[in-house]
Amino acid sequence: MDSPKATDVKAHIRICSGCEQRLTHAVNTMRRHCSQLAAATKLANAGMSEEERQEAAAGLADSFREAQSAWDAYREHLIEHGILPSRE
Repeated sequence: MDSPKATDVKAHIRICSGCEQRLTHAVNTMRRHCSQLAAATKLANAGMSEEERQEAAAGLADSFREAQSAWDAYREHLIEHGILPSRE
């Protein structure tokens, strides 16, 4: 049996502008987290005070939660479209 053509598959996948917006937001939040992690690593290698370490840890935790929330919103949006299976 022949495999479906790319155009046939695309016709059955519902994608909207919200998909791209949520993906862009998720990617941007992950980039911010990565930048904060790189900065914290650089500071740690140079020697951090306990106060700097606590501030860096709090910032990393916040940026991670923001990135995770954005990815969760993107995943839920794809589930709504039927692109991903629902989590049960």
